[in-house]
Amino acid sequence: MEGETFRPQPLSPAGFWHRGMALAIDSMLLASMHCTFFLTLAHALIGIRPASLTSALTTGACFLLFFILTPLPMILAYSVVMHACGGQTVGKILMNIRLVASDGTPISAGTAFLRLVAVILSLLPLGAGFLWVAISRKRLSWHDMIAGTMVVYAEQTS
Repeated sequence: MEGETFRPQPLSPAGFWHRGMALAIDSMLLASMHCTFFLTLAHALIGIRPASLTSALTTGACFLLFFILTPLPMILAYSVVMHACGGQTVGKILMNIRLVASDGTPISAGTAFLRLVAVILSLLPLGAGFLWVAISRKRLSWHDMIAGTMVVYAEQTS
């Protein structure tokens, strides 16, 4: 009809359990990738015979340090790229949910990065920022509030 304006329906936020399951799936995927890479690397290093105890300890210490420090860039790259390129990680795809800006538009890489950094604030007080989703009327985590994002059911944004 002429003169009518289109008013988009408000987006329905995804619930705590859908979001939690998506996080669990993504965590298992990243842990599997990390362990597979390091098991392959360890298998390749088994044939190397260190010349001395010092070189063996140095190699072991470097391997351990590398093992401990590599998850951070993996998580950073995975989360920022996947959220900036479609709003979904593998876990969110499987749970049929999507990350969007508060107005329902796709998010930028900068917003995805800000949200990931804000996850630290949600984790610090015993994960209270994540648990907030279960009690919040709008189903927003603390990192969603900081970054101006929300997780919604994917069929609403297609």
